[in-house]
Amino acid sequence: MLDILRHINSVEGVIGSAVFSDKGEVYAHAFPSLIDAAALKKAAALTLECTYGLQIEQTLDLLDLRYAEGRIIVKSFPGAMLCLLCTKNINLQVLSITLNLAVKKLESLLPKPEAPAVSGQQAGVLARKDDTAGVLRLNVGNLSNREASSSFDSLGMVAVSQPTFKYITEFYKAPFKKLKLANKATGMSGTFPVMVMNEIPQQYDGTIIVGPSIGKKLKVLEGDKIEVALG
Repeated sequence: MLDILRHINSVEGVIGSAVFSDKGEVYAHAFPSLIDAAALKKAAALTLECTYGLQIEQTLDLLDLRYAEGRIIVKSFPGAMLCLLCTKNINLQVLSITLNLAVKKLESLLPKPEAPAVSGQQAGVLARKDDTAGVLRLNVGNLSNREASSSFDSLGMVAVSQPTFKYITEFYKAPFKKLKLANKATGMSGTFPVMVMNEIPQQYDGTIIVGPSIGKKLKVLEGDKIEVALG
């Protein structure tokens, strides 16, 4: 990966580049020493939140953030994001050609996803499978912190814990950024972007966390069962 990033950095106007995972991890980076690992980790988390909120994998080829003295360019691709720090006068047309070629090479170098280790206790909480239809069914959860709940709810998103994210990925054998939720009791359903919450109490494992407006739309209350499919 490092050789590919160095090749990207050779484009005039590129100051540094990095590959972030779709969980906010730093896979590789080629930045000046002034930018340390802690700063890159924070940048990865912020980039992840931004791409989830704007859904750039569905709507935009590149995310171009412009500042007074520079630009941050993000290209999302399956399983990862390419993040570049550039000068303000970067030739985006030339850069796009280089990035398209680089992404093809980077995709083949990404770490293979590991099967999540689920403890017996977690398995008891998480497993809600309808064996006949092959559909995953999970409980609905509501955050006790109303302010935190409203923040992702206002973006039209639902949330899951990291163990729940891993469990759904393993269940459907595919990564996801959106989930289709269906309340069979009322016939209400919808497809929503998903926010993965890393620091959250274990009580939320095995639940789909919804805010007030989405809960009202689906007509679900905390503890209700809801069908979960990839969006």
